[in-house]
Amino acid sequence: MKKVLYMLGFAATVILALSSCSDNESVEAGNFKCVFDALDWGEGTTTYVIGHKSPDTDAVCSAITYAYLMKALGYQCEARVAGKLNNETKMVLERFGIEVPKVLDNAEGERMIMTDHSELQHAIDGMGGARILQIIDHHALGSAVTAAPFYCRIMPIGSTCSVVYTSFKEYGVTIGKDMAGLMLSALLSDTNNMTSTTTSAVDSIMYAELLPLTGITDAESYYKEMADSLASYSGMTDEEIFFTDYKDYGKESVGKEIGVAVVNSLDEAAQVSLRNRMVAFMPSALAKREREMVFAMIVNKRENYTDIIYNGDGAREAAEAAFGKSGTDYIRLDGQLSRKNDFIPAISKALKVED
Repeated sequence: MKKVLYMLGFAATVILALSSCSDNESVEAGNFKCVFDALDWGEGTTTYVIGHKSPDTDAVCSAITYAYLMKALGYQCEARVAGKLNNETKMVLERFGIEVPKVLDNAEGERMIMTDHSELQHAIDGMGGARILQIIDHHALGSAVTAAPFYCRIMPIGSTCSVVYTSFKEYGVTIGKDMAGLMLSALLSDTNNMTSTTTSAVDSIMYAELLPLTGITDAESYYKEMADSLASYSGMTDEEIFFTDYKDYGKESVGKEIGVAVVNSLDEAAQVSLRNRMVAFMPSALAKREREMVFAMIVNKRENYTDIIYNGDGAREAAEAAFGKSGTDYIRLDGQLSRKNDFIPAISKALKVED
């Protein structure tokens, strides 16, 4: 039913837009800017573009670059962030001279464009009472459905900035060094330097086109700098580390009320330290977020493996059903697991079988 509502909403938007284009208006094939004209932008109001809570580089950079695109097309849009930025994202914005957007913590009554998420559990407070004009994403369809027609662009590719890139190309908006830098950085972050199973042909085309525009001469060194920044938790509390990259999932989508954090390390010593700290904090996370189970993936960015830890009744059993038995209090897997592509599908299957 949810997918039907999305399709009906998008179809209605297209029909309204095309009917609003005059007979004399020249519309290039595949360049229906008038689709956006049909949206309820309001008179003299600002539409906010924002990514998910616990914002990562893709969530922030997709909001900034998509707001830039909308402004270039003549719409009054501004980027916002849903909370404190991680060190990787701060480094990327500083590298390309972009000011950190203001924090927006409640969307009630506002006109909104959601990037890098379409699930209300991942959105800032009040999104259910907002006027959602667009959703730009690369995840599965979420619960953010509105009564009015809206524009939805979701693609099975490596990052939401990759989706934004296709829109820049479609509408013929020039990509400057700063926007290229943000989009490329988000792509590298979300695909683990183009090694993730989520990496698509579109991502490869985008990488090849944007890299020369960014001024980055050594992409490997730049990605290492990003990874080092991401895994820098100096001065942060266990709670701040756990919730830096964290998402809630509901019973309707995965079978239980769960939370999943991603924490990054650079070597085995840091891996052990972070794993122990997160294990100790997870009972507090379980209570704070009112979850049935919480999980964390401790990802070693340099040595290329992932440790899965867990807390809550049945959490160990679910993790072992999804990823295999372990003789320790954690499960180690080769590779850098993706929460979206690897963890959630596997744990969802295990939890639903359990029910």
